Amino acid sequence: MQMVGVDLLKEHPRNKEFFDDIEGERWQEFVESIRTSGIIVPLIVTQDYVVISGNQRLKAAKELDLKEVPCEVRTYEDKDGLTKEDWMLKDLIETNLRQRGIGNLNSMKLARCILELERIYGVKKGRPVNNNNGTKKHEAVSHLISGNSQKEIAQNIGLTERRMQQLKKLNELIPELQFLVEQGKLSSSAGEQLAYLEQEQQRELYETLGEAITELKRSEIESLRKQMEEYKKQHTEMQHQIMMLEKQKKEAEEIKRQLEKKIAEMKPEVVEKVPDDYIQLKNTLSVITEQAKQLTEKLKELEVQKEELEKKNQEYIESIKKLEELNKTLRKERDKFIEISHEYEKSYEEEKWGFELTHALSSLSQEVAGRIAAVEMLLEKRNPINEKNTQALLRRAIRTLEEGIKKLSKWEIKEDEVIEVEYTTYSGSNL
Repeated sequence: MQMVGVDLLKEHPRNKEFFDDIEGERWQEFVESIRTSGIIVPLIVTQDYVVISGNQRLKAAKELDLKEVPCEVRTYEDKDGLTKEDWMLKDLIETNLRQRGIGNLNSMKLARCILELERIYGVKKGRPVNNNNGTKKHEAVSHLISGNSQKEIAQNIGLTERRMQQLKKLNELIPELQFLVEQGKLSSSAGEQLAYLEQEQQRELYETLGEAITELKRSEIESLRKQMEEYKKQHTEMQHQIMMLEKQKKEAEEIKRQLEKKIAEMKPEVVEKVPDDYIQLKNTLSVITEQAKQLTEKLKELEVQKEELEKKNQEYIESIKKLEELNKTLRKERDKFIEISHEYEKSYEEEKWGFELTHALSSLSQEVAGRIAAVEMLLEKRNPINEKNTQALLRRAIRTLEEGIKKLSKWEIKEDEVIEVEYTTYSGSNL
C-alpha cells in the first residue's frame, strides 16, 4: 500500500457504464464516515493510476479536499489469453459487485456487467474464444471459473442463475427502453417481458405509447407480448403459405406455357384423325389452367386474410393507445381531485384554527373576568391593607396580567384593519 496524490488518479473510462454514483443521504453518510474515520480500505489502481476499485472513495476524498489517499497499485498486462484491458475490466466489475452488494445496483447496469463478464470468461457462445493471434484461450480463466459456466458466474456475483438470465435479457431491449430501466422508470421485470419481443415490435410499441409504457403493469406487458407474438406467428405462417402458393402458381404457369407451346407446335392440319398426344396435352393444359386459377383465388383469399390480420393488429395497438389516453384523462381527474382535496383540507385547517383561537380567547376573557370578580368580592368583604402576604400575591397577580396583556398586545392591529371571518362551530369529536 502507498499514498498516491488525488490529482494523479483517474476514473476508469467505462466505470459509469456499469455503476452509478452513491447519492442522497447514503452519500452524506459515506462522506461523513471518511471524514471521521478516514479511508480504511485502500483504492485499487493500475500502474497508470486508473482507479479499478474506489471511485466513490476518490470522489469523497476530493469533496473533503484530501491531498492523498491510500492505494494498492497493481500491474496489469496481457496474459493467459486475456488482454490487459480485459483483466482491468474484470477486476473493475467483480470488486465493485462484491463491495457494493447486488441490492444496491442499477438493474440495467448490472445486466451490462453480466454480459461483459460472460464475454471475458468466454461463456456467451458456449465455446472457446480465440485470442487476437488466433490461439484458443481454453486456459484463459480456468483457474478462476472451471468450465466458464454461467452457473458459476452467477454464484460468484451473488445471483441465482434464473435471476442472472432475467437481468441479462434486459440487454436485448432497444436503447430507449434500456434508458427507462436505467432511470428506474421501467421495472426490470416489465423490461424483461418487453425484451422477449423483437426489436422492431419494441420500437413500434415505444413509438405508440412513449414513456407511458412505464405505467403498464407487468401482467399487462406480458399479455401484450403474448398478443404480439401470436400475431407474429400467424403473420409468419401466412407469409409462408403465400410464398408456397406463389411458387406453385409460378410452376403451374410455366407448365401451362410449355404445354401451350407444344400444342402450338404439333397442332394438326386438316387430317382425318387427331393425334392422341394432342388430345392428352389439351386435357393436361385444361387441368393446369384450372389449378392456376384455383391458386390465384387462394392467393387472393390469403392476401385478404393477411390484410385483416394486419388491420386487427393495428386496431389492437390503437386500442392500447386509446386506453393509455383514457388513463391520462383519469390521472388528470385524479390529480385535480387531489388538488381540490388539499385545498379543502387547507380551508378546513384554517377554519379549525380560527375556531380554536376564537374559543381560546373567549374562554380566556371569561376566565379572567370571572377570577377577577371573585377576588374583588373577597377583597370587599375585608380590606387586607396590612396583610403582607396578600399584598405580595396581589402584586404577583397584577404582574401576571400585565405580562399577558403585553404578549397579546403584539398581535393587536388597528380596528379598521380587522377582517371579520365567520367560523363554523364544530363538535368536540370534529376537533
